[in-house]
Amino acid sequence: MMAGIVDEIVIFDLLALCLAVVTVNIIWYVVKKAFPDEDRDLRFFLTFILVVVPFVLTICFGFAIINYDAMAIRSGWPPALPLQDLLSPPIIGLVIFYVGQTLWLWSSWRNE
Repeated sequence: MMAGIVDEIVIFDLLALCLAVVTVNIIWYVVKKAFPDEDRDLRFFLTFILVVVPFVLTICFGFAIINYDAMAIRSGWPPALPLQDLLSPPIIGLVIFYVGQTLWLWSSWRNE
């Protein structure tokens, strides 16, 4: 019983990660097509990674943590919400993922 719940949590969290990557890449593609002269500008790129990427990641990771909390409560585990401090594992994971997503976007932006 517990292995199935853990598998569901892992699958939903991986889907949230994939959804965040795909959403950011689709938005970046649309932005490049809509503003072909602006996408090479450093200020435009920094605005994108400081505004759009955190917004998308917050939405995707927020849904993932709410889902995890619901599954944890049903299975008798301690709830994940509310987050106790700034160094809780979900926030650290979000920061690490944000840095990785930003570096990935930067490398593709730099190579263009």
